[in-house]
Amino acid sequence: MSIICGRFTLTAAPEKISEAFNVPFDIPYSPRYNIAPGQEVPVVVEENSRRLLKVMRWGLIPRWAKDASPGSRLINARAETVMAKPSFRNSFRCRRRCLVPADGFYEWKREGKRSTPYRIVLPGKEVFALAGLWDRWDSPAGSVFSFTIITTEASEAMKEIHGRMPVILTEEREYIEWLQAGDPRTLQGILRPYEGELHIYPVSKLVNSPRNDMPGLILEERRI
Repeated sequence: MSIICGRFTLTAAPEKISEAFNVPFDIPYSPRYNIAPGQEVPVVVEENSRRLLKVMRWGLIPRWAKDASPGSRLINARAETVMAKPSFRNSFRCRRRCLVPADGFYEWKREGKRSTPYRIVLPGKEVFALAGLWDRWDSPAGSVFSFTIITTEASEAMKEIHGRMPVILTEEREYIEWLQAGDPRTLQGILRPYEGELHIYPVSKLVNSPRNDMPGLILEERRI
């Protein structure tokens, strides 16, 4: 796996998600142990001063796209260029920002010719947010809501695994700022590496396949 933040998990109970983001939980849901690009997941958005949970496809399709093909490429947006890139800047400036609920994410560490999967969680945090952008693409078959996850340079703890990491938000103040703020300086201040404690542990290589989505994937795998 060469992309950063190409998989994540959301296994928390609906009431925990609702409480963490102060949002009503009124969508179909089941725990997910290996969320992959192209799949649909719940995200938190703000509309008319109200937070809502919406189901969106992972992989941003800009509203000006001629077809859905950009979605397979735009699963991540770099924090350093998100305000300038044509694919992302309109969503960024027009407050089409979202919180992507998660309770862990996967990353692959290069070890020679091998790649070893690791899961990264935040001790004491049952659920947190990955900063994202969303858009609506209108096709002849109907509207498609999609999102991308923003990445930044890796924290000291993450550098052992990869040079980048998703932007992690954990506090209500950060949620409000990300969803509501209009000042680019405020927003850029949010898009920084997470410097809190991380628990990083190896997991089964079964996570390599997006077809696998079962509880055993998040268990630590002992290395001999």
